[in-house]
Amino acid sequence: MTLAAHGRRIAIAPVGEVDPMLVGWVAEDARAVVGRDIVVVAALPLPSHAFSRQRDQWRAAVILDALADAKSADWLRLLGIADVDLYAPDLNFVFGEADELRGVAAFSTARLRLAAESTDRLRRRAATEAIHELGHTFGLRHCSRPSCVMWFSNTLAETDRKDVRPCAEHSHALARAIDASG
Repeated sequence: MTLAAHGRRIAIAPVGEVDPMLVGWVAEDARAVVGRDIVVVAALPLPSHAFSRQRDQWRAAVILDALADAKSADWLRLLGIADVDLYAPDLNFVFGEADELRGVAAFSTARLRLAAESTDRLRRRAATEAIHELGHTFGLRHCSRPSCVMWFSNTLAETDRKDVRPCAEHSHALARAIDASG
């Protein structure tokens, strides 16, 4: 199948130093759920101005800005993977953040590594958060079903409880949004 027949690809970029094996796993797992070609692209540097000395964390929105600047018109979406603690104003931390209008999202593995007794647990958590943030880039909102990937996770226990796939309702919405976006 040609790329033209399958539409534009979703790109995944490490942001800063990220385990390449984990990036590959996220690409593979997201491809299985989203049903689009996913390509891993060159790493982007962490924007130094995203770091807050007061919080000892990195502001997710600044990373989204860097991703938006780096996004190619050839890519349907750009997902950044970082390994630093992310925050958003008024929240202690975020696992990730997305910008639907610009088609970019980012998530971090830093907190996902906590109490991850195995690489399988870390891989599953990373896939769950990646797919959640990609869902937001396609207009999906948070779900009221705790098992849906689009449930808002405030804790690792909530991330672990979620499936890596969306519920039936969100699955149909995601398929429609992907088809409509080319």
